[in-house]
Amino acid sequence: MIKDKIILITGATSGIGLALCKYLLENNCKVIAVGRDEDKIENLKSAKFLFVKLDLNDFSQYNTIFEEALNGEKLDGFVHCAGIEETMPITLYTPENIQKIFNINVFSGIELLRFFSKKKYSNDGSSVVFISSVMGELGQPGKIGYCSTKAAILGLVKSSALELAKRKFRVNAISPGVVNTPMTQKLFSQIDQDNIQRIKNMHPLDIGQVEDVIPLLVFLLSDNSRWITGQNIKIDGGYSIQ
Repeated sequence: MIKDKIILITGATSGIGLALCKYLLENNCKVIAVGRDEDKIENLKSAKFLFVKLDLNDFSQYNTIFEEALNGEKLDGFVHCAGIEETMPITLYTPENIQKIFNINVFSGIELLRFFSKKKYSNDGSSVVFISSVMGELGQPGKIGYCSTKAAILGLVKSSALELAKRKFRVNAISPGVVNTPMTQKLFSQIDQDNIQRIKNMHPLDIGQVEDVIPLLVFLLSDNSRWITGQNIKIDGGYSIQ
C-alpha cells in the first residue's frame, strides 16, 4: 500500500530520515530528499531519488523543491524529519537560541506544509507526518527550547489535520524516545558513562534503533492509515509509561 508513491522527506541525510529514504526506494517509491550534505547519500543514487541541497533556514528557497524538483508531478506524502537539539540551562538561553531551534523544528515544517497543501503540488488523500518527541509532553531539564518545539508540533498537527481534512489529508505526529541516531551519538559523546546508562534505563525496552521507527512511518504514509489523523503516536520503548 506504499508502492509507487512520491514522498518528500526532510532531514534525509542521517538518522530516521535516511533510513526512511532507503526503505521507500526499496519499495519502488519516488523520494525527494532535502538536506545539506549530499556526500551522506551518495549510495542512494537511483532514478527514483532526487536530492535537493537546501539549508532549511533559508525559507526563500523552499519554492525550488516544489516548482523545480517536482517537475509537474504531485506528492503523496511529506515527512518532516529535520530537527536540531540543544541542551543548556534557561539562564543561558537567548531569543536567538530559541529562534534557531524553532526555525528548523517548527517553522520550516509549517512553511513546507503550506506549499505541500496546494493542489498543484499534492494529491488528495496525501499523508503528512511530523517527528515530535516524548519530550514534547514530558519535558526534561536543560531542554526548554527543544521540548517547546516538540510540543508546538503537536498543536500544529491537530490544527492542520482539521483544516486539511477537506482534501482527505491525514496529518499525524510520531513521538520517539531516544533513538540511536547521529544526534544521540553526539549527545552520548558529551556525557559520562553513568549518564548514558541512566538514559538507557529510562527505556524499559532500551533505546531504539532507526529500524524500529520506520514501520510506523511507513504505515502512516500508506493507505492503511486512511482513517487516522491529528494523532500523536508514541514509539519510545516504554519511556513515557513510567
